[in-house]
Amino acid sequence: MSKQTRKQSKQQGGKKQKQQKQQGGKRGTRKMSKGASKWNELVMKVYKDLKKKDPNVKLGAAMKEASRRKKRGDL
Repeated sequence: MSKQTRKQSKQQGGKKQKQQKQQGGKRGTRKMSKGASKWNELVMKVYKDLKKKDPNVKLGAAMKEASRRKKRGDL
């Protein structure tokens, strides 16, 4: 096989896979829910509470605190 034919066969293989996906492959489109999830609402509630106490608090800290509260059963 020459270099040209190898390149062509590789290129065609990629195109075939893309066409199969577009024509109804195994994967479908993801369904998005409307609005924020309960977890996001919970995190934002905790974030706002922490922000009142300390204006320099990060969102990551709110996520950790929300996780702790959820595990304890406070939320």
